[in-house]
Amino acid sequence: MTVFILGGGPTGLALVDGLVDGDGPAFVLVERERHLGGLATTLDWDGGSHDLGPHKLFSTDRALVERVRKLLPEDGWLTRPKRSRIFMRGRYLPYPPSPLSLVRVFGLRQFSAMLWDYAVARLSARGEAKTFEDDLRARLGGRLYGALFAPIARKLWGDPATLDVKLSRGRVQTPSIGELVLTLLRIRRRSAFEATEFFYPRGGLRRLWASVAAKGASRGEWLLGWEVARLEITGEHVSALVLRHRSDSTERTIPLQADDVVFSTLPLARMAELLHPPPDEHLAPRLRASLLLNDLVLVFLRFETRSLLDDSWIFVPEPTIAFHRISEQESFDPGMTPEGTIVCCEIMSGPTHRWIDKPDEELVAACRQGLAVMGFALAPVASRVIRLRSSYPVFVPGYDEVLRGALAVLDRIGNLRSIGRQGAFNYIGSLDAMDIGYGAARWWLSADRRAASWDRERERTTHYPVLD
Repeated sequence: MTVFILGGGPTGLALVDGLVDGDGPAFVLVERERHLGGLATTLDWDGGSHDLGPHKLFSTDRALVERVRKLLPEDGWLTRPKRSRIFMRGRYLPYPPSPLSLVRVFGLRQFSAMLWDYAVARLSARGEAKTFEDDLRARLGGRLYGALFAPIARKLWGDPATLDVKLSRGRVQTPSIGELVLTLLRIRRRSAFEATEFFYPRGGLRRLWASVAAKGASRGEWLLGWEVARLEITGEHVSALVLRHRSDSTERTIPLQADDVVFSTLPLARMAELLHPPPDEHLAPRLRASLLLNDLVLVFLRFETRSLLDDSWIFVPEPTIAFHRISEQESFDPGMTPEGTIVCCEIMSGPTHRWIDKPDEELVAACRQGLAVMGFALAPVASRVIRLRSSYPVFVPGYDEVLRGALAVLDRIGNLRSIGRQGAFNYIGSLDAMDIGYGAARWWLSADRRAASWDRERERTTHYPVLD
């Protein structure tokens, strides 16, 4: 028996770790890049190193946190304070915004109208919201939603009226009336839904993946630099994997035995295209049309100053500024940037804002201009642009029905399971992705591998609140 794992990101690597800890069968992990980590990897650059954007590791699931922490020795972890702000209308607000900060930005009259609107919304009976906009209007009132959340939603995903309600319910946590009153009276400074600190592996996320690789070195095979070209289907069974080496296009076919299993973390639409013959010829086009993915452009700027920000990250809903968030690697681990500091500017690229197609020089100039508006008018000594194509889910109304139908079709292939951030079209962080991998390992190692038990496991990993 062999477990084949397609994709070496957090989900696939946690699956490896779970199999090793559970004394499971041998595995083969296939990863198209020459390094592990997927979108949560660490890269060396210009005398320092940085992750692909800010990746805080935080969860209310303490057992999960402790399990991940055991991947490194105690001194391999840093505990960092979570400090974040919002930049809008030329001012900085704390995140979540305090009442006083909203008064400074919008004025007492407009803030009073927001507060009244919010109270009415919280106390009113709500219908069943279908969209991002309807949900947040019902929870926050129209004025607060329009001022704070609509602008950032447009920069990240597009028109909020065309986004599914799951996006707002997963990404935006709102305080109760009681919490708001305590905050107004300055009895309470932080909401119960807010993460106040996070932990981070000293030296970057790659330390985690190196630990998993070391644990599983003798238990499985690591095929780095290989991509999946095709999955051969015989009846309702994956009978062979056809792999292609990215450097010389050499192909390799791996026949599967009757008791082998494939866990795929590849993008769902791509997985549907790789099945030969396809279980449903309309599956891949339907997924392409309904499971939309935006591109993300990361612009890294290195400055000679030791530290630029006082924050873990800053949200930027301002439509005149290209990026929607900035962060600084020094805020996660100062030891990773000994020569100055590295700032990451995140620019979401979608159908209405095609940043992904712009040249590097234009992207760097746009980020420098935005930083200058925010009060950081410094000249970088180096710049780097990384394009992550089709990497961020966009939930549109009706996507969930298509998603569930597609997963049901794939589940009919008895030895194939599609999991993870991309494999189940889930908008989650690195630690949540690892939780999915650990859960898949538990399921596979359990005595109960029935379809019903898998449905319960998948449902468990469908709803992860985001604690920003």
